[in-house]
Amino acid sequence: MSNFNQIVELIADDLGAVEAKLTEHTASEYTFVDMAVQHVVEGGGKRLRPILVVLSAKVCGYEGSDAHTLAAVVELIHVASLVHDDVLDEAAIRRGRETLQTKWGNKVAVLVGDYLHARVLSMLVSRRADDPAMAILADTTQAMCEGEVIHAYKSGDFDISEAEYLKIISFKTGKLIAASCTLGAHLGNPSETQQIEALTTYGQQIGTAFQIVDDLLDFTEDSDKLGKDAFGDLREGKLTFPIIYARSVCNNDEKHKLEKVLHPDTDETEAIDFVKSLFRRYGVEPHCLKAAQSYADRAKAALEVLPETPARIALEQLADYVVSRES
Repeated sequence: MSNFNQIVELIADDLGAVEAKLTEHTASEYTFVDMAVQHVVEGGGKRLRPILVVLSAKVCGYEGSDAHTLAAVVELIHVASLVHDDVLDEAAIRRGRETLQTKWGNKVAVLVGDYLHARVLSMLVSRRADDPAMAILADTTQAMCEGEVIHAYKSGDFDISEAEYLKIISFKTGKLIAASCTLGAHLGNPSETQQIEALTTYGQQIGTAFQIVDDLLDFTEDSDKLGKDAFGDLREGKLTFPIIYARSVCNNDEKHKLEKVLHPDTDETEAIDFVKSLFRRYGVEPHCLKAAQSYADRAKAALEVLPETPARIALEQLADYVVSRES
């Protein structure tokens, strides 16, 4: 049994409760709305963010049902962001099935994403205004939107630096992963600032590791295993972590050609073949995995202030899984 399966088994009852919350809080009396929403909510995925909420709560001594509610909230925010991303990227496949806009068009997809955010608000409305979760989630959704705007603005910018890109992904991807850990930690003992800071740091680090590996898999995994079209970033001319590294180490002629193949008018087969050869020549895949593992190692180091419980061990295993996963 893989480490990930062991983690899921450890908190199987909690994850079952989270799924029940997702179903309960996204149900609509209108058949089509319900069908469209469940298409994405029940569309698979590892439920990484809910797992982080539950484990972070447990490692801080909390075993109550509020972890299930907040885990469902972060998953709905995540799913809504994927729905909107798929519209922006014109993606046909997500998690091995048709995206909403492929199935029912962009208007339906955008509105379903909005509906999911509305359901999040309805789940939070009964919480006190001074509940830490409110500020954490408000800050997180704002940062995610800012990251998306900046990334869209930088689209096609061949000179984007690694530091700039890491900042963008810390907003787009890392913020919600870190928030999942922070939310769980606050459920334990809100006065234990050292534990909260440790879990927030852990989340930030694995968020970066996760996105670096995600960027790499877009080039190295086939579409069936990936659950979406491979080479999607290349088709859109996006500079992601592997491309930025390849650009930094290749020679001038290769750099000029790389800039050319990232243009949407370039023949797709030619672009893919060139990038694959560039990755082989300069060891892009091992470099990315090493970089991701360094973030995972920093994440695990942050957990050292926490008690060595099954939940902490599971968090350590999860950091390594984020790097070693195939898709």
